[in-house]
Amino acid sequence: MAVATRIFKALLVALLLAGSAYAVAKLNLFGLESASDRVADGVYQRITAANYGADRKGQRRISVVYLDESSMEAMKGYGWNRFPPTYDQQWQMFDDLMQVGGAPPAAIYADFVYTGQGGPNEGLDAFMTGVAAATKAQVWGQARGCQTDPLIKLACIEAAGGTPFIFAKPSPADLDIFTDVQRRLDAVAVLAPALVNNQAYPLVVDYGFDAAKKARLDIHAFDVSPALAMYAAWCLRQADACGVTGFAQAKARAPQAIAGKVFAATDVTGVFNAPLDVVWGSRPDPDYLAMTKAVTGQPAPCRASGSGFLTRLGEQLAGLRGPATGARQECPYALTLGYDRMVAGLGLQSGDLARVLAGRLVMVGGQFRASNDWVESPVQGQAPGVHYHAMALDNLVEDGANYRRNAAMMFDSDLLKSILIAALAFFGIMGVMARNSLLDHAIATRMEPRLRAIIYGPLYLLIFGASIAVVAAATWFGVSLLHRAPINWIGIYACVLGFLFYATRETLPADILGSIEHLSWVRWLQNRAHRFGAFLKFEEDRLLAPRPPHVAEPADKPTESPSDNAKEAPAHVQR
Repeated sequence: MAVATRIFKALLVALLLAGSAYAVAKLNLFGLESASDRVADGVYQRITAANYGADRKGQRRISVVYLDESSMEAMKGYGWNRFPPTYDQQWQMFDDLMQVGGAPPAAIYADFVYTGQGGPNEGLDAFMTGVAAATKAQVWGQARGCQTDPLIKLACIEAAGGTPFIFAKPSPADLDIFTDVQRRLDAVAVLAPALVNNQAYPLVVDYGFDAAKKARLDIHAFDVSPALAMYAAWCLRQADACGVTGFAQAKARAPQAIAGKVFAATDVTGVFNAPLDVVWGSRPDPDYLAMTKAVTGQPAPCRASGSGFLTRLGEQLAGLRGPATGARQECPYALTLGYDRMVAGLGLQSGDLARVLAGRLVMVGGQFRASNDWVESPVQGQAPGVHYHAMALDNLVEDGANYRRNAAMMFDSDLLKSILIAALAFFGIMGVMARNSLLDHAIATRMEPRLRAIIYGPLYLLIFGASIAVVAAATWFGVSLLHRAPINWIGIYACVLGFLFYATRETLPADILGSIEHLSWVRWLQNRAHRFGAFLKFEEDRLLAPRPPHVAEPADKPTESPSDNAKEAPAHVQR
């Protein structure tokens, strides 16, 4: 009965601790819970960044072409005398991307939002005509079956022999407007909402609007994110459609849709059933390093590729490196090249341009310092938004349907963390109780000193080590096998280890010292520590040494003459 009571007590204490942790997580006071979740995910990513994409499957297929302040200044020599460039100048850029690689890209995503003409005679018609020719809109543009949803539209473009163009648009949930320019662009290309939460990258977006609002905002059943649109365009070119039934279905239906048949909307929610937790890699593309050196004449200031798991783990434990810190930075993961470098061609060969463009998934965007299109990468620090989309696309190409899902969007992750805390606390309490039982036995058998030396230290090591190992194993299991974002392992460690240190605060120091105090070097350290501690005691110290007291003679004492002293007899002489 006593044993059952103690086990029940351990279980109750563990549940109270877990319940408190669950309540704190749900209340999220001052945003501490969500902030610690981000910190845990960021530290985990910095530790494992060098292990991402070992086969470079996605890296070999994705390129980023950018414009920045330097690009705009350099392009003044080619007639780009205003910002933003005119529509016909922008189409010239896209046409270059289609032509100079020797073969067109597999698909192009433009991370620019086009909402209006912006002024007279800006070449909007030429821009629309160029995009329509690239996507072969004259083949599929009038077919109602190709307008059902964005995935069947991509399949129609591929079936017509065109190159898919995906353009960014504001999310209809944020901006309840669909302009005439956007409507014209939607008729010849695919629009994807680009304003995404950088903690949970959505893939399929169903806004829940009624039919009238969907028609007004030109929403085709649902929207797909830029990364999923580009991934679908690539998969539609593969024989097995990447193993995604919805993609294979759209690919098979496309010829009939062009002929006028209307199908139900493509369903891919069974595969892409949760937002993506974007995983950032750190190993730059070898072609990026070679082209950077060819263009600038100097090696890229990238961190060494040999910085592996153990090195990064040591850095994080020592607090030596955060995102984008250190003398040598984490360079962009994707192959990246400025458009002005491409136009000027300095240091580049035709083969270099082919590696950037031909058959690649090309992401075009801005890297303007004055813009707000920047995200916080746990590895690279501040990164342009187009790299966020490129990294999400890389995740999909690398992992397919097994992409890392954002756990907070799927189930109650706070409950899972609380259950783990309860289990660890329970077994920790049982370990403390086992220690007390061993102590009672040792005292009864007069073996306490000898038992302390061989049992207590290893027992505490087992309790704390097992707690650390279980949390590490749970994190690895969730990420590697369940394909979920890492749990808040830092918060769990703080909660469980803090509780265990508190529960053993009176016995832990003596037990640990008692198990190793027989060693000579431990006794030497204890002696030095005792001396140093005595030296550091300051409670009775004075800043200034006290002055010795001065003894003054009484002022009213009569002065004696020498003759009087001579007449006085010694005390031992009797008269």
